[in-house]
Amino acid sequence: MKQNLYLFSDTVIKRKDNSLLCEKIIREAEEEDDFSERSFGEDRQLQQEEYFLDPDSIIPAGDKKYIPIESIDSIFTFGSVRFNSRFLYFLSQNRIPVHVFNFFGGYAGSFLPSERNTCGTILIEQAIHYANYKKRMFVAKLFTTASAANCLANLKYHINRGAHVRDEYQYIEDIIEYFSKAEDVQELFGIEGRIKKAYYSAWKHIFNYPVDFTHRVKNPPNNLINALISYGNAIVYSVCLNQIYQTRLYPEIGFIHETGDGKLPLCYDLADIFKPIFTDRTIFKVINKNMISEKDGFKKNGRYLLKQSAKKTFVTELETKFQTTITLDENRKMSYKRIVKEECYKLIKHLNGEEEYKPYITKW
Repeated sequence: MKQNLYLFSDTVIKRKDNSLLCEKIIREAEEEDDFSERSFGEDRQLQQEEYFLDPDSIIPAGDKKYIPIESIDSIFTFGSVRFNSRFLYFLSQNRIPVHVFNFFGGYAGSFLPSERNTCGTILIEQAIHYANYKKRMFVAKLFTTASAANCLANLKYHINRGAHVRDEYQYIEDIIEYFSKAEDVQELFGIEGRIKKAYYSAWKHIFNYPVDFTHRVKNPPNNLINALISYGNAIVYSVCLNQIYQTRLYPEIGFIHETGDGKLPLCYDLADIFKPIFTDRTIFKVINKNMISEKDGFKKNGRYLLKQSAKKTFVTELETKFQTTITLDENRKMSYKRIVKEECYKLIKHLNGEEEYKPYITKW
């Protein structure tokens, strides 16, 4: 099975025959930029620890690592990565995207190979469904309803384990039906906002350890949980972009989020369904198992920053979730990552008039 390649440290990455060669860049302290974690006081021992991460391998600093190109699904870079045009051409030939994140964990952009599955018919149908407000609202309502239903599934899971979140669960259950009655996208956003406010307010009853979190703050994240949400969601957006890229859909045309220059609204639409399953459940696990705590981050200029060790721990658990295989019915087992791709195919069938779209809603 292909794996995502995560690069956290400053790394040189280049082509070597039919493999990728990764080697960490060891820089002197005075050469580090103003935004390095170590300049903010993080233990320099991290510089001597592992620099490359996927679910199966951790490579000590200073070692060279040769990675067969056929084993890589996509590349996520969180440090300063050096490469050349020959390397990008090699990735393009093998249809491997690269997703770049800034020091704060925010999504900066992606390199998407030029060769991709394209279909003019789907482009036309996708545009028609966006331009026709009735058709757009039909799909948008399905996306928002599925997202809320997956939030409810998370709350129900923790209710069954003794968490006192019945009031929030009931509130969301009562207003989720309003999606079907909404008359425009802005009304959908309003209902979604009320649901998310109740949903996040329930989290303090889910955590086993006291954590500073009462509501969602995005720009900038002001505490550990908000930083983890932003960090996890950025990766989920990229995973959704990967799957959209591998099908024949166009990420530039969404249904809930508006189109615009430099925007990929379909990624955000699709991610809304899966963020409760990927990001939120991973946060519950790392906090409740005390794998990450408030000592694993720090505040700088009003922004909460995760230490590199916390980023690695969180991404490891998130990637494990992507690769987890579940039973959908008697005859089908599928990884969560594959489920995201299947969601794209279901949407294509809907656009082509073959089968009405039914978004993925988790059973728990």
